[in-house]
Amino acid sequence: MEELIKKHKNKVRYSKWGFVLAFIPLLGFFIFGLIPLILSFVVSLYKPLGYSFSNMNWMGLKNYTHVLTDEVFWKSVGNTFYAMLSIPINLSLSVIIATILTNKRMKGKGIFRTIYFLPYVCSVVAVSIMWRWAFDGEFGIINTLLSYIGIKGPDWLGNSKTLMPAMIMMSVWGGIGFNTIIFSAAMTNIDPSLYEAAEIDGAGSIARFYHITLPSISPVTFYLLSISIIGGLQDFARFQIMAPGGGPDNAGLTMVYYLYNAGFQEIITYGMGIATAVAWILTIIVVCITGANFKLSSKWVK
Repeated sequence: MEELIKKHKNKVRYSKWGFVLAFIPLLGFFIFGLIPLILSFVVSLYKPLGYSFSNMNWMGLKNYTHVLTDEVFWKSVGNTFYAMLSIPINLSLSVIIATILTNKRMKGKGIFRTIYFLPYVCSVVAVSIMWRWAFDGEFGIINTLLSYIGIKGPDWLGNSKTLMPAMIMMSVWGGIGFNTIIFSAAMTNIDPSLYEAAEIDGAGSIARFYHITLPSISPVTFYLLSISIIGGLQDFARFQIMAPGGGPDNAGLTMVYYLYNAGFQEIITYGMGIATAVAWILTIIVVCITGANFKLSSKWVK
């Protein structure tokens, strides 16, 4: 009986500590997450005067109506999804490279993994400046290389037609390392006996890749696809550096860049009310697309 009482007391003590330790992150979320979330929705219904929230005019849903009827906003939506074309390219190349790097006969795999991963850990600002130099219409290394084979390169960042392809190229280069490392880790955990059995049955390398490798790494593919979509919808920093002001004809204006301009660059014309309305519209888009991704995942994630 005494033992049972002692165990019960220990269980209660551990439970109390569990509640205390769980309460700390919950308190942080409440202060820095939930309260700002609620306040942002309140602000989206008003028009603050500058950065002062002491005197605000009631707007109701007019801020949302203004955003949803603004052609520039819809252009930013189109630009954002255009830039996200880098996601399927990135994932496809990452799977191919990871397959090559997991080949047991390949030497120097660690060096190649490090080389591929380096762009991911570099500063976005530094990388963006480097690519801005590379894409320079007159002195950039890309146009210089093209000139060697008789091709006159365009002004990549100064032309509305070539700006987004340049940004997609940069995105693929910057994100391929992280995806490759994750895919490589997933492929090394595949049971080798599956490949051996398939090989005995006469399956070729392509058949083994399609019927064993891809289904086995589908949960990892789903994870990378999800975070890539969320990250793509929030893309901003590199566009701000490489396409200041949105670039020619707003070809580099993303949704978050539109939000930034409304809240900080053109606060007199638009203001924080418009900016927070954009933030909530973006949140709804992220939730809808992520939800659809989860729903469809049951059809292809093994």
